[in-house]
Amino acid sequence: MNRPEVRKSSFTMKSRLHEPTAGSEGLNEAVVGTHVRWVVMSIVMAIMAVTALNRLNLSIAGKYIEEEFSFSTISMGRVFSAFLWGYGLFQIPWGYVCDRIGPRRTLTASIFCFSVGSGAMVFAPRFAGATGIGALAIFRIVRFLTGVGEAAVSSNVTRVIASWTALRERGFASGLQVCGLGLGGMLTPIAIAWTMVHWGWRVSFAISAVLAFAVVVLWHWYATDWPEENPRVNEQELRAIHPGWQNLGTRVQQTAPKVPWTKMLGSLSVWGLILGYGFQGYAFYVYYNWFYFYAVKVRGLDIMHAAAWTSAPFFAMAVLSPIGGWFSDRVARVSDRRKGRMAAVWVGMGIAALLLYTGNHLSLTVAALPMIALAAGFTMFAAANFWAACIDLAPGYSASLSALMNTVGSLGGVVSSTVTASIAVHQSWTRALDIAVLVTLGSGVLFTVVDANHSVEKSSEG
Repeated sequence: MNRPEVRKSSFTMKSRLHEPTAGSEGLNEAVVGTHVRWVVMSIVMAIMAVTALNRLNLSIAGKYIEEEFSFSTISMGRVFSAFLWGYGLFQIPWGYVCDRIGPRRTLTASIFCFSVGSGAMVFAPRFAGATGIGALAIFRIVRFLTGVGEAAVSSNVTRVIASWTALRERGFASGLQVCGLGLGGMLTPIAIAWTMVHWGWRVSFAISAVLAFAVVVLWHWYATDWPEENPRVNEQELRAIHPGWQNLGTRVQQTAPKVPWTKMLGSLSVWGLILGYGFQGYAFYVYYNWFYFYAVKVRGLDIMHAAAWTSAPFFAMAVLSPIGGWFSDRVARVSDRRKGRMAAVWVGMGIAALLLYTGNHLSLTVAALPMIALAAGFTMFAAANFWAACIDLAPGYSASLSALMNTVGSLGGVVSSTVTASIAVHQSWTRALDIAVLVTLGSGVLFTVVDANHSVEKSSEG
């Protein structure tokens, strides 16, 4: 049986738990619990926001880069894909490292890595000129390395949520994770576009790198791998995170000595989860990579108006993703987790497909773009529950499972980046978005087989 180790904490929890509180005179009086886990979740949202910033900045700056270096739309699609190859190939290694040593050091290393990658974009053209290597190749290499750094973030954040939140809070906390991504995406288009107009696209990448570095310093200073290690957390909050946990002198499911890949890959739920997320990844990257291009080239907006509209999908994501997680948790309380997760995914993907199809076929831009933006939001309404399901299916190995899921999601993004561009160029943008509608519906159908009530770890114990 390959069960996660249960190890003694690095400090004596029992001494903390039996210390009298001020004014209690040694009596065991009720004490208000701390809320450190929600501060950690706030930092997680900031991490997701700078992750979005350092990923989406190229989507906005891409038009300037495309014009400066005479790249075609398909060439820009290859630059987008380079990021996703690095992002996809390194998901599982980063997830495994997180399950082995915890998310604090892993996230610190990964955020530092992609902040350096974003900063390297500033010098990429100069390096291309000095070495004689084509600018397109240099941009692809730098974006690949940036993707390698960002590959750790989502799986490590999922592990943070698994360790720092209670079972009844998983859906909402996973929604906050996606909300941070939406907030970053909402602010990025306007900020990057304004910066490009006034100072050029190179400065926009430098600012992205500096903000990522600031967040990694905050994370490393405040966070710990597990709530038991954080001196700011009191007994009441620990019991809120782990209801009924009597032996607070030990840590539960903190390291994964051996990930049960055979059990995971033999689970129908896991296959439904990862393939469904692959379809979701295709749809998501249509909004992520191409919404700005669509607003400029198809709807005829100028740079600043297109940037403002490009913020709309991410605003919708920021609002609707925690609602999707909350909705799932509420349904789960009156039925079970499987029905809660499934209901949220069906509602999210169903409404997203309807809105995307309708907006795609409307000629009135002022009505079409809000519908497409809302479609992106409802996609994330559903997506929060894919991340929560990773914890449901493998709480002790959630970083590894979510890394596997996000790998497949990234492959969906790679396909989306190239296929969307190809269909748009050779057929039409209308046909390209109609394909995304079908893929969105497919994601919801595949999630039908995911049983969030059944843990892969429990089956591995048998």
